[in-house]
Amino acid sequence: MTRLTSGRDVAGFSCDSLGFVTIEDAAAEIAGVMKKAGLVWLSWSGGRPAPAWFATVDGQYVVLADAADGAEQPLPGLATAGSAEVVVPAKPATNRLASWKATVRRLDPGSEEWTAAAQVLRTERLNAAGLDTQLERWKTEADLLALEPTGEITEAAGRYDDTPRAEAPVGTAATTRGRAPITLHRRIRRRPRLS
Repeated sequence: MTRLTSGRDVAGFSCDSLGFVTIEDAAAEIAGVMKKAGLVWLSWSGGRPAPAWFATVDGQYVVLADAADGAEQPLPGLATAGSAEVVVPAKPATNRLASWKATVRRLDPGSEEWTAAAQVLRTERLNAAGLDTQLERWKTEADLLALEPTGEITEAAGRYDDTPRAEAPVGTAATTRGRAPITLHRRIRRRPRLS
């Protein structure tokens, strides 16, 4: 059995007096909210949450994780993190639907499990470039990771954390535009004719 963080009932699942719910009930609730999502937010190793598209493969949630400068889905360090928090956003992206803990397991490239997951991810991938070399590129440049629920649901309907989640924007080399450039022969603005 798994302990819920707040000890309250979870969206239709009853808890005992100590606040425990079975892993099967937690997995069923997670499966229900993951059906409604096409994108999740992942946070690991105390880092900033990052958006990630995923696919469900044989009951597992699989994400593609590129290195830091990857073109597909950069999630640096997730493959070696061991665990992550998965936040499932509601359809209006300003709300959370649920949040749960997962263990992160790397799928071995070329294995049957990897091939099955890669085929499903390939069909889910929108706007993919280089479809003919995509799987070979994933074998060498990316990791396919399975997110396996631990059974710990940190937030669910009726049990949301009150802490503010606003964060400062990520630093960037981009700058705002300075003065407008000098223009020769400015366009003459004419008043519209009134008829």
